[in-house]
Amino acid sequence: MRVTHQKLANGITIATDEMQDIETVSIVVQVQTGSANETAANQGLSHFLEHMAFKGTKSRSALKIAQIFDEIGGYFNAYTSREKTVYYAKVLKSDVLVATDILSDILQNSLFDEKEIERERDVILQEIAQTVDTPDDLIFDLFQEYAYPNQAFGRSILGTTDIIKSVNRDQILKYVDDNYFSSNVIISAAGNISHKEFLKIAEEKFNGLPASGNKYLEDIVYKGGEVRVERDLEQIHLVLGFESVPYTDPTYFDFQVLAIIAGGGMSSRLFQEIREKRGLAYSVSAFCNNYSQSGTFNFYVATSGDKVNECVDVIASEVHKLTTSITDEEIQRAKSQVRAGLLMSQESSMARAEKLSGNLGAYGRYLFTDEIMEKINKVDKSSLEAVVLKLFTQNSAPTLATIGKLDTIYKYDDVKLKFKY
Repeated sequence: MRVTHQKLANGITIATDEMQDIETVSIVVQVQTGSANETAANQGLSHFLEHMAFKGTKSRSALKIAQIFDEIGGYFNAYTSREKTVYYAKVLKSDVLVATDILSDILQNSLFDEKEIERERDVILQEIAQTVDTPDDLIFDLFQEYAYPNQAFGRSILGTTDIIKSVNRDQILKYVDDNYFSSNVIISAAGNISHKEFLKIAEEKFNGLPASGNKYLEDIVYKGGEVRVERDLEQIHLVLGFESVPYTDPTYFDFQVLAIIAGGGMSSRLFQEIREKRGLAYSVSAFCNNYSQSGTFNFYVATSGDKVNECVDVIASEVHKLTTSITDEEIQRAKSQVRAGLLMSQESSMARAEKLSGNLGAYGRYLFTDEIMEKINKVDKSSLEAVVLKLFTQNSAPTLATIGKLDTIYKYDDVKLKFKY
């Protein structure tokens, strides 16, 4: 594997991961801007802008862009997160120039036609409505909002109905000017292409971005709290989370292993105790959300109203056990899951392109698989018990989000006491 990256004179970072034994190339254009870089007044603009990708440029209509990708048998798409917006394509190695040309065109020459804006506005409003109607989607937005209240980081990536209804072309153009500048962009390619070849293409195509912008930044501050949404549902959806660490923290990998042991697979403690032994829920898991300045360690369960409190009891009980009863066998299984996931992802050019741009954006360098596994292998029983104690002793304010018929569920203070050390 040959991974190379460098910064162009205009500030764009170009990176490649050569895979000479495959027939495809995946290209990722990562803009280091997401919903965390939005003010309260322009909430949802990162996502709106991503939706406007491939909707027409000065030289190509939306239909023409779709036709070109169909003609070459490739595919393209985009997505928005809290800290980045990503545009990507996967094509045969012979079509890299075409795909890169289109990706550069949409970033530098999109028209943002008024008619397309209106069409996409309706699509996004339907997406918001769908999320509101889907409790196992909405619950995570609510959790984020109350974990990080009154700040960009806690607001929904989709935006609000009122803001999306009022977004206009001038706001979109200003957001592009503020955020789509060369030093805020990382372009990666993984597959059957040399660094020299892709560097030449990228230098030629991505030469129209401004040198600087006015990106909005604010501190990310975890607060915690409770939100309860009463709905006439058959199940109660519950997310319980605690402040954790950013992905740059030395204990980041301890938390990843801990999440797998607690609720990351069919042999995990929560899956076995809540689903297999007691039949309390179909869906139960533990997982980490880690960001540049913060993170949370979370539990999710969907169950009936008469079983939800027992589920909370079991989660609390298993959490307390984690300080003294983690076994070497559990640790080894969790490490094996991480290793398998890492190695399997190496077979995908898209996964490798995303990892490359993601690493450069997060750490400023590439983390090789051997380096990650070395960090994972250092995780042991004592380090896991230490992060459990730190996680649950430092947190006086967990975040609890629930949706459903909530008349039977524990009060917030009762839940806090159950997890107190």
